[in-house]
Amino acid sequence: MAQQSFATDLHYKKLFSLFDKAGVPLDTRWRSLLLYFREIKDYPHLSDVQKIAVQGLLTDTFTRKDYSEENLQKVLNCYYNCIVTPYRKKTETLLLEVASLIQQFQKTLSTRCGDLDTLEATTVSIVESDLEPVEQLDHLHSSFVKMKNLFKNDISSLETLATRDALTNIANRRAFDEFMGKAVDKWLTEGTPLSLAFFDVDFFKKFNDEHGHRIGDQVLVVVAKQLTKAYDCFSSSDVLVARYGGEEFVLAVSGPEASALPQVAETIRADIKNFNLLIRDADGNVVENGLHITASAGVAAMWSGWAGSYLNNIVDCADKALYHAKHKGRDKAVEFRHDARENFSIISLSHPISR
Repeated sequence: MAQQSFATDLHYKKLFSLFDKAGVPLDTRWRSLLLYFREIKDYPHLSDVQKIAVQGLLTDTFTRKDYSEENLQKVLNCYYNCIVTPYRKKTETLLLEVASLIQQFQKTLSTRCGDLDTLEATTVSIVESDLEPVEQLDHLHSSFVKMKNLFKNDISSLETLATRDALTNIANRRAFDEFMGKAVDKWLTEGTPLSLAFFDVDFFKKFNDEHGHRIGDQVLVVVAKQLTKAYDCFSSSDVLVARYGGEEFVLAVSGPEASALPQVAETIRADIKNFNLLIRDADGNVVENGLHITASAGVAAMWSGWAGSYLNNIVDCADKALYHAKHKGRDKAVEFRHDARENFSIISLSHPISR
């Protein structure tokens, strides 16, 4: 116990010595914050991407050597963005989905209330008619079957809405979670290959600020349409394109063609870059032409050597590859390679993808 305590003391002495060399003042706020940044790799509740972002913030702070009160607030704001932004994006997307479902449910319920009124009037009319009892029963049965089918269609439509992103009309996060759960089970029980790609629109916030959220929505729709081209690239595999949250999208492939995902991801990234974005006004008139957007992508494949949750591991590795693409200048597709000397490899198109 005493030996462990001694090792801990020695560890912190080295850290404080590092702080002294970096010119960190004795102000406990700075030292406590930087110590937390330094040890953040040991916090299991944070993702690897969040940890990498915070460690980058630590390095930047040491490089700048600006320990003013003003910069302390800036560093805290940056930390807040590193930690909170991913959760905020997911929460905002979920709230929008829920709001859309509620609105659609209210609309459907209102329509069916009117149909029930019609059914009531029809039933009374049939009962009061001079038709033979058998004919009355046939008409009543037909009316109720029609209403029953309407309710069945409503249930099917609401189930579809629950797994569909309202803006881009592709699958949503809920559908992605369901798809990946089944795909991981198939990988475990049948050995079915599984690959996953994350796509993130570069500088999306800046684009939104410059052109407005309505135009930003157009960008998300464009990216979604480019991603749906993936369905034509895989003929014998299960494929899902989904909006993961905010400006982040996912492409998952479960089947024998999963190994082709890196090439497909790079092809789609290039298609997004080459797409001529037209900005239209509320009436549909083109007000700006020749704009281009870019996206970064991270790809990972399932690997038996992982410990813990396979689902969490493949998501984390694809996310790490995406972050690496961002770190290397954006507008790149990067593959996570667990069997290579370098874990991250920028994808290049050695063979054209036919669609």
